[in-house]
Amino acid sequence: MPASRPGFRLEILEERHAADANCLFNQVFSQQRSLDHYLWKFWKNPAGPPVGMVAIEEDSDRLVAMNTGVVRRFWVNGAEARAMYAVENAVLPEVRGGGFLFRAVTAGMVCSAHQQDVMFAYGGQSTEEAIRIGRRLFNYQDLFLLRSWSRRLSFVPAVESRFSGKVGSGVSKLVGKVADKAKEMASVFAANPSADVNSDIDVVSKSECDQEFDALWEAKKCQYQVVAVRDTPTLRWRWMECPVGPNHFLFARQRGAPAGYLVWRVCEEEGLRVARVLDLFDGLDSSVASALLSVASDSASEADCSFITCAAEDNSPAAKAMRQLPGFKLNPREPDDRIIGTVMSYPDRSPEDYDQQRSLLIGSGWYYTQGDIDFRD
Repeated sequence: MPASRPGFRLEILEERHAADANCLFNQVFSQQRSLDHYLWKFWKNPAGPPVGMVAIEEDSDRLVAMNTGVVRRFWVNGAEARAMYAVENAVLPEVRGGGFLFRAVTAGMVCSAHQQDVMFAYGGQSTEEAIRIGRRLFNYQDLFLLRSWSRRLSFVPAVESRFSGKVGSGVSKLVGKVADKAKEMASVFAANPSADVNSDIDVVSKSECDQEFDALWEAKKCQYQVVAVRDTPTLRWRWMECPVGPNHFLFARQRGAPAGYLVWRVCEEEGLRVARVLDLFDGLDSSVASALLSVASDSASEADCSFITCAAEDNSPAAKAMRQLPGFKLNPREPDDRIIGTVMSYPDRSPEDYDQQRSLLIGSGWYYTQGDIDFRD
């Protein structure tokens, strides 16, 4: 464990720190997150409690620094392993001098992770500055990147914002709908006849994570080299109980058997309603991804969304599907999502554990979606 510094005491993060840790986060990042939201994110996770350390100023008894990671169960080389995404660190500006507290709470988080048998740490939505610091201090390595795709669903908001003051909102909405219809007809005639569409796949909406999700996970998990566990308790926590949302589930069956699912959420981005795909589990089958993305697009259009977006790794089934589906294009306005990771050192582990660590460092073996971190949650 890291050594304390005069004037501060270091403690392993526990649930009794929850209120103060959430207040620190809100103060440093000018947020208004509720305590219930914090407790959901860190303490209701079925994979177990978070790993982390806090620093407390002894004179005032204030919590002034913290670093926290969320534990995730992963399926690696046919067996489970424990990883974490290093998600939340904060230090009050007045105690940042020299970086001692940041290094101390980070070292404590690593020690806490070792105690919980966490063998790997990863993160997404990484800034260039965070990547530089991570490489220097924690040996972070680039794993892969996700590129954002989008499909325009409606011209109505764009036409309204540009012309409503000149021709009236009713006329501008009519013009936008005419443009939507013209685009729909053009996409029908321009559709790629080689698109990976399978008539045996049926997609339905779900309002609850039921036994079909466990059946899907058990049937498909061995097709993956590295993937976060997606069983029913995990999905209920991650999406059904999530305070941000609502999150919408689509479930695919192929010839009656569970084949995949998709989770999407409506976001307000630049004044527009945008449907963002946050989780897409397709059994490494692009035809399943295609069916799910097609129905998600229709559902988002019915929800008056202007766009649907999905970030995917270039060689993934989702990317293959979006290259073939009409209307999807790479989105140059959204930066690539860079995923980084590092192994947690172990002095005495089994050869199987080391094989899992090596596999976790090979980005091409991962199956990953933006919901595998706390994307805007």
